[in-house]
Amino acid sequence: MRQRRWIGAIVGLLTAAAVLGPALKPGYLLFYDMVFVPRLGLSDRTLGIDGSVPRAVPNDLVVALASHVVPGWVVQHVLLVLVFVGAGAGTAALARTPWGAAGAALAATWNPWVAQRLAIGHWGFLLGYACLPFIAYAARQLRADPSRAARIRLGTWIVVVALTGSTGAILAALVLLAVLLVPAATRPAWRELRWIVPAFLVANAAWWWPFLTLAPSGDADPAGAQAFMARPDTPLGVWGSLLSGGGIWGQAWWFGSRQVLAVAVLTLVVVAVCVLALLRRPEDRSDPLVRGLLVAAVIGLGIAGASAVPGGEQAVTWVITHVPGGGLIRDAQKFAAVWMIVVALGAGRLIEWLVTSGRRTGVPTLAVALVAAAVALWPVATLPGMAWGGGRTCTVRSSTDPQQCIHTAPRWAAVQYPDSFLAMADRLNGSAPGSVAVFPWTLYRKYAWNADRTVLDPWQRLVDRQVLVNDDLPLSDRVVRGESAASAAIGSALASGDLVAVLRAQGVRWVLVQTDQPAVGRLPELGTPIAAEGHLRLYDLGQVATRVGASGWWRWVGLAGLTIAVVLAAAASILRVGGSVGRARM
Repeated sequence: MRQRRWIGAIVGLLTAAAVLGPALKPGYLLFYDMVFVPRLGLSDRTLGIDGSVPRAVPNDLVVALASHVVPGWVVQHVLLVLVFVGAGAGTAALARTPWGAAGAALAATWNPWVAQRLAIGHWGFLLGYACLPFIAYAARQLRADPSRAARIRLGTWIVVVALTGSTGAILAALVLLAVLLVPAATRPAWRELRWIVPAFLVANAAWWWPFLTLAPSGDADPAGAQAFMARPDTPLGVWGSLLSGGGIWGQAWWFGSRQVLAVAVLTLVVVAVCVLALLRRPEDRSDPLVRGLLVAAVIGLGIAGASAVPGGEQAVTWVITHVPGGGLIRDAQKFAAVWMIVVALGAGRLIEWLVTSGRRTGVPTLAVALVAAAVALWPVATLPGMAWGGGRTCTVRSSTDPQQCIHTAPRWAAVQYPDSFLAMADRLNGSAPGSVAVFPWTLYRKYAWNADRTVLDPWQRLVDRQVLVNDDLPLSDRVVRGESAASAAIGSALASGDLVAVLRAQGVRWVLVQTDQPAVGRLPELGTPIAAEGHLRLYDLGQVATRVGASGWWRWVGLAGLTIAVVLAAAASILRVGGSVGRARM
């Protein structure tokens, strides 16, 4: 297994180099939700205790701690490379031969799900995806031999995947329960749930505790439930797109080759062949890992495509808008992740079968190797646009003809923050207390120094205090209402003309205006201008009353749970490794 894992890690590393390409030079990848900064502060928002919905908890905490040691761009690059190395190594370890390991690793790291989640900037989702093969393997080992070492191994991976955020944790829980409980050659491990469920809850308390106790209550916007449902990014409809690994809801993250009918059909056929190859051998069909992953994948696909069945859209909307925690199934296509692990394992089995059959029939070794390599490269052949920065995408369109593209750039490439941004961030971090409001009042930005790529406003991360931006999400056909009451009040004040009074009432002392962004309405007088850096203008509204947010010891319960889980997992792993070394010396 160690050899196969190393092969998978090397394949993953090569894939990372081929996919990230221009993004690997020093600098920051800034596009859509992918926003890293030189040093992420340990603010209440980063810790998940500021009262907002804890979507980036605790993965932002990991980034914040790491960025206090090395620059943020190094942290970002390391995490992105770990996605490919981890997914490759974990999936390859489940293969049987070196050839199968290489094929499985390539299919796990080069596929539409990874490409689309990278294009939208969901690095936390990708890290959670990379953990799934390790979770599945640890669950199978525990089911076969419920020893102390097996429990420590699984407990450690539960903590590791918890650090990637809620999406990774939910996907891991689905895989974990399926592998442990599905009927197979060995007995289901029901008894192990006595410690697994509490361990999972404690390890993930950093996000579910503040969600239940601190985040704003109230029904979610139904427009969001409908906007984030899976969409067909191939001519084969929603289900054909999901089965081939795609189906993300926004066209901005689609890849052109998948909209070619021949490519879409070929991809779906190869996916079917891979799954059949995985189920060809009786020992695989009875393996709890294979069975469990299949069950988890089918459930995940069912969630992802629920809106495409009659009555499904209404049912999903109701769950998201009315059931506590139902928002976790919003952006449902993310649940197709487990299916891609299954397809990757099948790709490895397909390669193994080709190599074995060729050798058995006396085909020359070189010919067998060439055929196996050609088949193994099917992910690259059907998704060439994933290579070297994700291909080129249009960043500037003609104002008179939206179909005409004026400027293109790689989807992802490394850039540096302008000195003006860093100087203004330092000024704000060292200024008197008070929140910051950023104008123009939009959620996403396009900067010339970032090749006009669309990116989430970076000021919430550049500044170590509360930063208010418009959290309404404008889409092509609707606007999804945000969750911040303060932001909603400021948005309403822009129309009423009483902006400064409302800003002050929300605890805003500092107003930052980005003059290189398209203006949204006319801004009134915004207090005393005190600084100008490049296209940035800073205004002081005067001293304001400090708004008291959530307080009390109980808001730290979630972080305390995570800390306890990390300490226990680290101590147990150290003791296990130490014990193994001691036995080896004896």
